[in-house]
Amino acid sequence: MKSYLLVPKESIETQARVGPRGTQQGERVLPRTTALRFTVANRAPDTLSLLGLRSATLPGPRPPVSGQEARKRVAKGSKVKRPTTRGADASTPPLPGAPVSEQTGSESGSFRFMPLIGATMAHFYSDATEAEARGELAADFEFIPDVVPLSFPGPVSAGQSGPRNRGMSSLAEREWPEESGVPLAHAQGIRGAGVLLGVLDTGVDADHPEHAAKVIQFRYVSLFPNSPHNPARDIRGFDPDGHGTHVCGIAAGTHHGVAPEVDLYVASVIESETIRTSLGRVAAGMEWLLHQFSSPQNVTRPAVVNLSLGFPLKPPPGISEADYRLNQRALQTMIRRLLDSNVLPVVAAGNSGPDTVGYPAAFDESLAVGAVDFERNVAHFSASGVVERRVVPDVMGYGVNVYSSTERRCNNQAFYERMSGTSMAAPYVAGIAALYRCRAPDLTALEVRDLILANAVKLPRSGGHRTGKGLAVFR
Repeated sequence: MKSYLLVPKESIETQARVGPRGTQQGERVLPRTTALRFTVANRAPDTLSLLGLRSATLPGPRPPVSGQEARKRVAKGSKVKRPTTRGADASTPPLPGAPVSEQTGSESGSFRFMPLIGATMAHFYSDATEAEARGELAADFEFIPDVVPLSFPGPVSAGQSGPRNRGMSSLAEREWPEESGVPLAHAQGIRGAGVLLGVLDTGVDADHPEHAAKVIQFRYVSLFPNSPHNPARDIRGFDPDGHGTHVCGIAAGTHHGVAPEVDLYVASVIESETIRTSLGRVAAGMEWLLHQFSSPQNVTRPAVVNLSLGFPLKPPPGISEADYRLNQRALQTMIRRLLDSNVLPVVAAGNSGPDTVGYPAAFDESLAVGAVDFERNVAHFSASGVVERRVVPDVMGYGVNVYSSTERRCNNQAFYERMSGTSMAAPYVAGIAALYRCRAPDLTALEVRDLILANAVKLPRSGGHRTGKGLAVFR
């Protein structure tokens, strides 16, 4: 099986036309559903369906699984080809210890159309079907192989770790400094209410004391999220790693979060064992977020998305430079779709130190975040640099020994602990963005970004690090 993300070439090269921004009364209206329309995008699912690939609509009900041949439309005069089973049949349970593979039926492949990011994920079970699809679509679509792994920035040791706190024996008071503006915002009743916060990470423990008081919309994005036989699904939030729970606690935790009253939407897209993910899983998670944000009750509400993940700095072994760049461009297109939808993307800069700038932090569309400690010292691991005259990071956040929720044991005992990394700094800045969007919900995503940069506290020059506009704060 070969998997590709089919992205219209026009959407990679150009921005979508942003939806209407006002009415005759001067009100600012930003309906997301009007912002993302590339006319050519609909060609991919129609063509793939004609070629016999099975559709897996996202979101939607779990499709029935059978060994029957999928229905397909056949062009007049063409020969009818009877597809054969190309993979493990869905009715056959995998053998213990066997490698994980997509379960398939008798179709020629499968696909999922993701209209809100303007892309289609396609899985081909034969080279012949792939060749036919390329013949029909290659003029208008990039076929981007889903081969370059993404992961969140690696774990960091920054000095203070110590024993984890148990249960509700958390800090006596919140540790966000006065200079952060968080205590001031909370005193004024600005706590993120009305704002949508999306998180793409390892998941979230919805029953941890830091999160149990709110309803968290959660989607588990499976290893094969774009297959009709292995669909993603909405369930109660879980997190076998703890990273996503820590991130969510920093941004939106009830007791320690920067913006505790946001509505939280979490897509689990990163495996706890490998801390890796794929472009297809990130695309499925982002499409789900935009679908949630575009629902009738949410369509005009301000939104922020936190992404503590990225590509490796160089193509991994066995991956060509061309495929690596295609994957990067596709991810950049998806982040651009967030901005087109009035959603602010906040991205961790990375943990590889100075002169190591990765993607998506290096994209112009990202608000890239580096890390400082609570004394404003730049963390030694905080990534920075210049990519084609773009200076990274844009802004800094608290990312050293940050206290937040992690996990619960089998006896329901909850834990908090300190972690370090730009993965911690990014949700702090995402929380700051949510506070601004709470106070002024009519501001666009770009206006909020400019506000964060304009209000940042300048930091003293650092020997090797770049610090952007300084420390993000709420004013």
